[in-house]
Amino acid sequence: MEIRKIAAGSPDMPVLEAINEEAIPEEERCALSDMIATGATVCCIDVNREPAGFTAVRYFRNLVYLAYFAVRNDLRSKGIGGSALRELIRQHPGKQIVVEYEAPGPGCASNDMRLRRKQFYLRNGFHETGWHTCYDGTEFEIGCSQQDFDSEQFRAFAADIAKVVSDYIPNPFRKA
Repeated sequence: MEIRKIAAGSPDMPVLEAINEEAIPEEERCALSDMIATGATVCCIDVNREPAGFTAVRYFRNLVYLAYFAVRNDLRSKGIGGSALRELIRQHPGKQIVVEYEAPGPGCASNDMRLRRKQFYLRNGFHETGWHTCYDGTEFEIGCSQQDFDSEQFRAFAADIAKVVSDYIPNPFRKA
């Protein structure tokens, strides 16, 4: 497996956009080319020299925000995603890698998938933070690669990114 940065005009972009459409719910999805245009770094996850998935990250101070992460449907459950997450953590020593995943809970649509997704992150180096966000009526949990999540840095990141991505205005909260 290799992880390599790509540009908006990369010949791999159509394949990665197809993975994006397959893996990310429409209401949560942003085109990878738009991500790059607003300052995100998109990397291709290659397996046997073929695109198997991607990461889209945003950098802010000591925070690495994993905005999007996907592996091709036919390659899931083969260890590729876990290897890619562990490599992302290895490549950013001392940094907080932060991810949001749909919060599981009774009565949630696709709760089994939400539980699987959360467990996937927890198995591969992320920790529960006790913090949540909400977008368009969907609640998300915040996971972090370090035990101590810096919520103030995340708030500063959110304020900064809202300057270029107008519909991204997370308001992190803890449940009572």
